[in-house]
Amino acid sequence: ANVARAALRHFAQIDGGNLVLMGSLLGKIAVPFMSPYVTSKWGVHGLARMLQIEARRSKGVRISLISPGSVDTPAYSQAANYTGWEGRPPPPVDSPDKVAAAIFRAAGRSRSETSVGVANGLVVMGFRVLPGVFDLLVTPLMRFMAMSGKNIAETSGTVFAPAPAGNAQYGKWGRHWLRPLVAASVVAAGSAVAGVVAAHRPSDKQDADVTPPVQLKNVAAQRGRQ
Repeated sequence: ANVARAALRHFAQIDGGNLVLMGSLLGKIAVPFMSPYVTSKWGVHGLARMLQIEARRSKGVRISLISPGSVDTPAYSQAANYTGWEGRPPPPVDSPDKVAAAIFRAAGRSRSETSVGVANGLVVMGFRVLPGVFDLLVTPLMRFMAMSGKNIAETSGTVFAPAPAGNAQYGKWGRHWLRPLVAASVVAAGSAVAGVVAAHRPSDKQDADVTPPVQLKNVAAQRGRQ
């Protein structure tokens, strides 16, 4: 808020400017295990909307909000973590370059918000339209998709002190880590289909007990001649 206030004072002196705020998909929904981050991003979303309303009276001033979903950055290894499990971005995962391009575009045009992430709209709709179902599913989905199977010690991350050694443009969470998840889903789906087919397939005993129609016709003809 202080940075925004300073920027807006500067914009007033030069008759306009573009202020781009970095929000998140998590500023529109609620998920477990990340309450400080989620709360802060809801605050950024609220700040952006208030500034957009107030800036309508200011000539040439535009306020934009960028709301990315999962991004492949080192944030998951640099953040504080007290869950005991290594965090990872749930799919679909976008590159930092895609988010940077959205920020660049927002600085040059009048658009109140840009969502980065193919599934963002669907997730937000589920949160708002089916809150009961969302609340039921979000915790097991977060355990499965946002936590790896690697145990780690509790850490305060970069909350109280920087960790320059962990800084990088990209994380280790490219699309490659999704392959085992996709393979497991395909195997599970295949097993389910095979189970349904097996349940509806007649057994050998049932096949033996069924007399073919031609045989029945022959028996009836023989009885008629008798």
